[in-house]
Amino acid sequence: MIRLLLLLIFFLTSNFSYSQNIRGIYNSIEPKCKLNLKIDNDNSFVFSIGKIKNKKGIVNISKEDKVIYLDFSDGIGAMFSNDTISIQNSGNSMNPYVHFKECNDMYIHLVKKNKVLVNKKYLIRCSKKNIE
Repeated sequence: MIRLLLLLIFFLTSNFSYSQNIRGIYNSIEPKCKLNLKIDNDNSFVFSIGKIKNKKGIVNISKEDKVIYLDFSDGIGAMFSNDTISIQNSGNSMNPYVHFKECNDMYIHLVKKNKVLVNKKYLIRCSKKNIE
């Protein structure tokens, strides 16, 4: 009975965390790339650069071997881990493409907005300690 209960709790929590953590507002951590992403409860998304909406649609979410993959429109694929979405922005000479021309980086890392604020506060605290 206890095994069954533990198995049920594990299944429910893993499924709940898989479906709940992706929605939110994400910002690029690269200083030259001003890309933002908003994912709503219904899996609709909007990529924007500044106030200009660049791409929008429905994101498809899949999970394979504990890795969460996101499939946006126009062939944009990404990986999701620890509130960070990683997108390969450009290809190579054998497979040339660029998803977001405004960002020159090969990889774009988008961090959930509240995580960015926490990290900035931590960095400010650390730099203040180093000054003292």
